[in-house]
Amino acid sequence: MRQIFIISFMFGFNFLFSQSGQVFYEAISKKYPETKEKKVDSYIDDLEKTRITFELKFNNQNSFFYKLSLNKEDGYSLAEETLLIMLGFKEVYFELKEKVLREDYGEFLIKTPSNHNWNISSESKKIDNYLCYKATCSESYTARDGKTKKRVITAWFCPELPYSFGPLDFNGLPGLILELEKSGNKIVAKSIVLSDKTIEIKIPNKKTITKEQYDKKIKENSEF
Repeated sequence: MRQIFIISFMFGFNFLFSQSGQVFYEAISKKYPETKEKKVDSYIDDLEKTRITFELKFNNQNSFFYKLSLNKEDGYSLAEETLLIMLGFKEVYFELKEKVLREDYGEFLIKTPSNHNWNISSESKKIDNYLCYKATCSESYTARDGKTKKRVITAWFCPELPYSFGPLDFNGLPGLILELEKSGNKIVAKSIVLSDKTIEIKIPNKKTITKEQYDKKIKENSEF
């Protein structure tokens, strides 16, 4: 509890002097056992060697997380697409003040609350010479058998970088998330650039609706 209090105090104090910044992350697949089937093992090898680069832009109010270009010249890689699916990738805007996420669904922006119930521990490690602390939360997902299950998300955040942002739709910790693990797959910060100048983040000028409103609209327009 004392450790959490110190971290929270550091966050509240340093945030007064916060800046804009950019973080470049790299996605890394988990390791898989060999199957002795050449096609499958070749695909697994491609997946484990795959690296996808993301960028997180942020200022005092908002952040924007998005994927940089795919590595292949034709813009398509099965291994990269698979890793993106396993990570649950989405381009997302996060508004710190309202703790709201906005995802671009083409015609609309879908608004959802960001309410991860983080559990912060005293466990720590260094990432690129930054001291980070471990935090976990759980999220529900639909398994292949159609049942709703839960999985644990692990984040390593840095109070020395007092920005409540992170990759994908994970945020709300008293420090920048430098590593995120989801089902064994990781997103790890490789480069952090801070600036005294404000980075402008333009949220698309589109109609904003809730996920419930969007699902209702899809259902009403369905032919079934």
